[in-house]
Amino acid sequence: MKISIKTLGFIFTIIMLSSCNGNGQPDNFDYGHVENGIYQNDYFDFKIKLPVDWIVQSKEQTENIANTGKKLIAGDDENMQAVIKASEINTANLLAVFQYELGSAVEYNPNIMIVAESMKNAPGIKNGSDYLFQARRMMQQGQFKYDYLSEKFEKEKINESDFYKMDARLNYMGLEIKQTYYSTVLKGFSFNVMVSYISDEQKEILLESINSMIFKK
Repeated sequence: MKISIKTLGFIFTIIMLSSCNGNGQPDNFDYGHVENGIYQNDYFDFKIKLPVDWIVQSKEQTENIANTGKKLIAGDDENMQAVIKASEINTANLLAVFQYELGSAVEYNPNIMIVAESMKNAPGIKNGSDYLFQARRMMQQGQFKYDYLSEKFEKEKINESDFYKMDARLNYMGLEIKQTYYSTVLKGFSFNVMVSYISDEQKEILLESINSMIFKK
Protein backbone atom coordinates (compact mmCIF):
# COMPACT_ATOMS: atom_id res chain seq x y z
CA MET A 1 0.00 0.00 0.00
CA LYS A 2 1.01 3.58 -0.44
CA ILE A 3 2.28 5.79 2.37
CA SER A 4 -1.06 7.62 2.29
CA ILE A 5 -2.65 4.71 4.12
CA LYS A 6 0.25 3.32 6.12
CA THR A 7 0.77 6.69 7.79
CA LEU A 8 -2.79 7.94 7.56
CA GLY A 9 -3.12 8.34 11.31
CA PHE A 10 -0.39 10.94 11.42
CA ILE A 11 -1.68 12.71 8.35
CA PHE A 12 -5.01 13.38 10.06
CA THR A 13 -3.25 14.66 13.17
CA ILE A 14 -1.85 17.68 11.34
CA ILE A 15 -4.73 19.98 12.19
CA MET A 16 -4.15 23.69 11.71
CA LEU A 17 -6.30 26.32 13.39
CA SER A 18 -5.13 29.74 12.31
CA SER A 19 -2.51 31.91 10.61
CA CYS A 20 0.07 33.43 12.92
CA ASN A 21 3.25 35.48 12.83
CA GLY A 22 6.33 34.93 14.93
CA ASN A 23 7.67 31.83 16.62
CA GLY A 24 5.09 30.05 18.76
CA GLN A 25 7.67 28.17 20.84
CA PRO A 26 9.51 29.52 23.91
CA ASP A 27 13.30 29.31 24.15
CA ASN A 28 13.18 26.39 26.60
CA PHE A 29 10.77 24.33 24.49
CA ASP A 30 11.50 20.60 24.50
CA TYR A 31 10.58 18.05 21.82
CA GLY A 32 11.13 15.25 24.32
CA HIS A 33 12.97 11.96 24.04
CA VAL A 34 12.39 8.21 24.35
CA GLU A 35 14.36 6.13 26.82
CA ASN A 36 13.65 2.55 27.90
CA GLY A 37 10.31 2.58 26.12
CA ILE A 38 9.08 5.79 27.77
CA TYR A 39 8.58 9.12 26.01
CA GLN A 40 9.32 12.03 28.33
CA ASN A 41 8.97 15.75 27.71
CA ASP A 42 10.54 18.08 30.26
CA TYR A 43 8.82 21.24 29.04
CA PHE A 44 5.36 19.77 29.57
CA ASP A 45 6.49 17.56 32.50
CA PHE A 46 4.87 14.69 30.67
CA LYS A 47 5.60 11.01 30.13
CA ILE A 48 3.90 8.06 28.45
CA LYS A 49 4.84 4.38 28.29
CA LEU A 50 5.01 3.21 24.68
CA PRO A 51 3.99 -0.25 23.43
CA VAL A 52 6.84 -2.74 23.56
CA ASP A 53 9.02 -2.90 20.44
CA TRP A 54 7.06 -0.25 18.53
CA ILE A 55 9.09 1.89 16.15
CA VAL A 56 9.85 5.47 17.20
CA GLN A 57 10.36 7.83 14.29
CA SER A 58 13.23 10.30 14.28
CA LYS A 59 12.45 14.01 14.21
CA GLU A 60 13.39 14.09 10.51
CA GLN A 61 11.14 11.12 9.71
CA THR A 62 8.28 12.69 11.65
CA GLU A 63 8.60 15.96 9.77
CA ASN A 64 8.73 14.16 6.42
CA ILE A 65 5.51 12.30 7.25
CA ALA A 66 3.94 15.57 8.39
CA ASN A 67 4.84 17.31 5.15
CA THR A 68 3.29 14.46 3.15
CA GLY A 69 0.19 14.70 5.30
CA LYS A 70 -0.20 18.42 4.81
CA LYS A 71 -0.17 18.01 1.04
CA LEU A 72 -2.74 15.23 1.19
CA ILE A 73 -5.04 17.18 3.51
CA ALA A 74 -4.98 20.35 1.43
CA GLY A 75 -5.14 18.73 -2.00
CA ASP A 76 -5.76 21.42 -4.61
CA ASP A 77 -7.58 23.71 -2.17
CA GLU A 78 -5.49 26.90 -2.23
CA ASN A 79 -7.17 28.32 0.88
CA MET A 80 -6.39 25.19 2.88
CA GLN A 81 -2.82 25.24 1.56
CA ALA A 82 -2.43 28.82 2.79
CA VAL A 83 -3.83 28.02 6.24
CA ILE A 84 -1.49 25.06 6.66
CA LYS A 85 1.54 27.02 5.44
CA ALA A 86 0.85 30.01 7.67
CA SER A 87 0.38 27.96 10.82
CA GLU A 88 3.41 25.67 10.47
CA ILE A 89 5.48 27.75 12.89
CA ASN A 90 2.89 27.22 15.61
CA THR A 91 2.84 23.42 15.52
CA ALA A 92 5.42 21.05 17.00
CA ASN A 93 5.28 17.38 15.99
CA LEU A 94 6.62 15.84 19.19
CA LEU A 95 6.31 12.11 18.66
CA ALA A 96 5.38 9.53 16.03
CA VAL A 97 5.38 5.84 16.96
CA PHE A 98 4.29 2.97 14.71
CA GLN A 99 3.81 -0.71 15.46
CA TYR A 100 5.85 -1.68 12.41
CA GLU A 101 8.59 -0.13 10.34
CA LEU A 102 7.24 2.09 7.59
CA GLY A 103 6.84 0.08 4.41
CA SER A 104 6.19 -3.23 6.20
CA ALA A 105 3.83 -5.67 4.49
CA VAL A 106 0.90 -5.14 6.85
CA GLU A 107 -2.74 -4.23 6.31
CA TYR A 108 -2.47 -1.11 8.48
CA ASN A 109 0.21 0.36 10.73
CA PRO A 110 -1.36 1.51 14.03
CA ASN A 111 0.27 4.49 15.69
CA ILE A 112 0.51 7.03 18.46
CA MET A 113 1.11 10.69 17.69
CA ILE A 114 1.73 13.67 19.94
CA VAL A 115 1.40 17.21 18.60
CA ALA A 116 1.58 20.52 20.50
CA GLU A 117 0.20 23.74 19.07
CA SER A 118 0.77 27.22 20.46
CA MET A 119 -2.40 29.01 21.53
CA LYS A 120 -0.71 32.42 21.62
CA ASN A 121 -3.05 33.81 18.98
CA ALA A 122 -6.09 31.77 20.04
CA PRO A 123 -6.92 33.03 23.57
CA GLY A 124 -10.48 31.72 23.29
CA ILE A 125 -9.23 28.13 23.48
CA LYS A 126 -9.30 27.42 27.21
CA ASN A 127 -9.39 23.62 27.27
CA GLY A 128 -9.23 20.52 25.12
CA SER A 129 -12.91 20.73 24.23
CA ASP A 130 -12.43 24.20 22.72
CA TYR A 131 -9.50 22.94 20.66
CA LEU A 132 -11.33 19.86 19.42
CA PHE A 133 -14.27 22.01 18.36
CA GLN A 134 -11.98 24.01 16.08
CA ALA A 135 -10.08 20.91 14.97
CA ARG A 136 -13.33 19.18 14.01
CA ARG A 137 -14.29 22.14 11.80
CA MET A 138 -10.94 21.97 9.99
CA MET A 139 -11.21 18.22 9.53
CA GLN A 140 -14.63 18.64 7.93
CA GLN A 141 -13.15 21.08 5.43
CA GLY A 142 -10.29 18.81 4.34
CA GLN A 143 -10.38 16.62 1.26
CA PHE A 144 -10.70 13.42 3.35
CA LYS A 145 -14.34 12.83 4.27
CA TYR A 146 -14.96 11.29 7.66
CA ASP A 147 -17.82 8.86 8.23
CA TYR A 148 -18.00 9.91 11.87
CA LEU A 149 -16.68 12.71 14.07
CA SER A 150 -17.82 13.17 17.67
CA GLU A 151 -20.13 16.15 18.04
CA LYS A 152 -19.69 16.23 21.81
CA PHE A 153 -16.29 15.84 23.42
CA GLU A 154 -16.26 13.62 26.46
CA LYS A 155 -14.11 14.68 29.41
CA GLU A 156 -11.79 11.94 30.63
CA LYS A 157 -9.48 12.07 33.64
CA ILE A 158 -6.26 10.16 33.07
CA ASN A 159 -3.99 9.89 36.11
CA GLU A 160 -5.44 13.11 37.59
CA SER A 161 -5.14 15.10 34.35
CA ASP A 162 -8.22 16.29 32.45
CA PHE A 163 -8.40 15.50 28.75
CA TYR A 164 -11.23 15.85 26.27
CA LYS A 165 -11.53 13.26 23.55
CA MET A 166 -12.94 13.03 20.05
CA ASP A 167 -13.56 9.81 18.14
CA ALA A 168 -13.29 9.62 14.37
CA ARG A 169 -13.86 6.98 11.70
CA LEU A 170 -12.92 6.99 8.05
CA ASN A 171 -13.27 4.38 5.33
CA TYR A 172 -10.25 4.47 3.05
CA MET A 173 -9.13 1.91 0.46
CA GLY A 174 -11.42 -0.73 1.96
CA LEU A 175 -10.34 -0.21 5.57
CA GLU A 176 -12.27 1.40 8.41
CA ILE A 177 -9.67 3.49 10.20
CA LYS A 178 -10.56 4.44 13.76
CA GLN A 179 -9.00 7.24 15.78
CA THR A 180 -9.28 8.88 19.16
CA TYR A 181 -7.91 12.35 19.83
CA TYR A 182 -7.06 13.35 23.42
CA SER A 183 -6.58 17.08 23.99
CA THR A 184 -5.70 19.33 26.89
CA VAL A 185 -4.36 22.89 27.22
CA LEU A 186 -1.37 23.81 29.35
CA LYS A 187 1.55 26.24 29.34
CA GLY A 188 0.01 28.16 26.44
CA PHE A 189 -0.20 25.09 24.21
CA SER A 190 -2.81 22.66 23.08
CA PHE A 191 -1.29 19.27 23.85
CA ASN A 192 -2.77 16.48 21.72
CA VAL A 193 -2.29 12.73 21.75
CA MET A 194 -3.89 10.65 19.00
CA VAL A 195 -4.15 6.91 18.45
CA SER A 196 -5.08 5.27 15.15
CA TYR A 197 -6.01 1.63 14.57
CA ILE A 198 -8.33 -0.77 12.73
CA SER A 199 -8.83 -3.67 15.18
CA ASP A 200 -9.91 -4.15 18.79
CA GLU A 201 -6.60 -5.86 19.52
CA GLN A 202 -4.68 -2.80 18.32
CA LYS A 203 -7.00 -0.54 20.30
CA GLU A 204 -6.32 -2.47 23.51
CA ILE A 205 -2.56 -2.04 23.10
CA LEU A 206 -2.95 1.68 22.40
CA LEU A 207 -5.26 2.29 25.36
CA GLU A 208 -2.70 0.72 27.67
CA SER A 209 -0.30 3.47 26.63
CA ILE A 210 -2.96 6.18 26.88
CA ASN A 211 -3.75 5.14 30.44
CA SER A 212 -0.07 5.51 31.37
CA MET A 213 0.01 9.24 30.50
CA ILE A 214 1.17 11.39 33.42
CA PHE A 215 1.79 15.10 33.87
CA LYS A 216 3.92 15.85 36.91
CA LYS A 217 2.23 18.11 39.44
